Amino acid sequence: PGSCFAPRAPDDVEGVARVCATLGVPHVVNNAYGLGCAAIGKAVSRAMRVGRVDYVVQSTDKNFMVPVGGAIVAAASQEAVDRVTKAYPGRASATP
Repeated sequence: PGSCFAPRAPDDVEGVARVCATLGVPHVVNNAYGLGCAAIGKAVSRAMRVGRVDYVVQSTDKNFMVPVGGAIVAAASQEAVDRVTKAYPGRASATP
């Protein structure tokens, strides 16, 4: 929805999630263009259930047409979200 440069087809996030779970490899989904697409949302949700997805990152400028840019970081657990919150204080914050 947000940009004319969106990929033509999504990656096999479910397959990658299964491999990451098997190998114990962290998995970050770049969902920059997918937030407005129900099929991609369902695929990411399925991947989180059947494999390993540590974080899903969505772009605010591509999905919400926010002119300055930014991101929404989602995770399956509150603990994972808290880790990101502690590591990245935000653009306008002066605290570590």
